[in-house]
Amino acid sequence: MKAVNMLLLVCAGFLVGGPAYAHGDETHGGEASAIIGAQDSENTPMAGPGQPTSTSSSEAAQPSTDHDASVRDHESGSNNGGFVSLLEQLHPATVHFPIALFLMAALAELFVMVGRGGSMEPAIRVMIYGGAAGAVLAALFGWIHTGLWFGGDMAMQLHRWNGMLIVVIGIALAAHVRSSRERRTILRAGLFTTATLILFQGYLGGELAHGPNHLGLSWA
Repeated sequence: MKAVNMLLLVCAGFLVGGPAYAHGDETHGGEASAIIGAQDSENTPMAGPGQPTSTSSSEAAQPSTDHDASVRDHESGSNNGGFVSLLEQLHPATVHFPIALFLMAALAELFVMVGRGGSMEPAIRVMIYGGAAGAVLAALFGWIHTGLWFGGDMAMQLHRWNGMLIVVIGIALAAHVRSSRERRTILRAGLFTTATLILFQGYLGGELAHGPNHLGLSWA
C-alpha cells in the first residue's frame, strides 16, 4: 500500500509540474512579435532603386488563420489595465489544478477497482471536491479572459463549451461522491468521462496557444 501511495504522489508531481514547465519558456505577445519582426528585417534584402520590396519569408509561409484574426480583433477591443488585466491573465495558471486533481482521482479509482486502493476512497473524495472547485475557478477566469465573447473558430468554440461541460459534470461528481457502493458505478463513469474530456480540453488549449496541429500529428 505504501508503494501505491508513493506512486500516486509521484504521478501527482508530474501532473502538476508538467504543464507549468511546458509554459515556462514560451514567448508570448509583444515579445514574440518583436523577435519575428527582427528576424524578418535581418532576412529581407534591401530593395534597390525602382525595385519593389520583397515580401518576408515568414509572411509568405505563415498566413494568418481565421482563429488568429478573430482573436486579434477581439483582444484589440478589450485591452484593460491594472487589476482587471491581471485577472484576465490568470486562466492558464488555474487550469492546472482541476487537470491534476481529476486525473489523479481517476487513477486512484482504478486502483480501487482492482482491489488495491480501498483506503484511497477518502482521498478520492477530496480530489473530486478540489477538482470541481478548480474547474469552476478555471472556467470563471476563462470567461474573464475573453469577456462575454462567443466568437472564434471551431477550436475556440469546442474549448469554451467543453470546459463548461467539465464544470457541470465536476459539480455533479462532487454532489454524489458520498453515494453508496451500489451507485459507485455511476460515479466512476462520470469520473472517467471527466478525465477524457480534460485530456481533450488540454489538446484544444494547445491548439489555441500554439496554433493548429501543434503536436505535429498528421491525420491525413
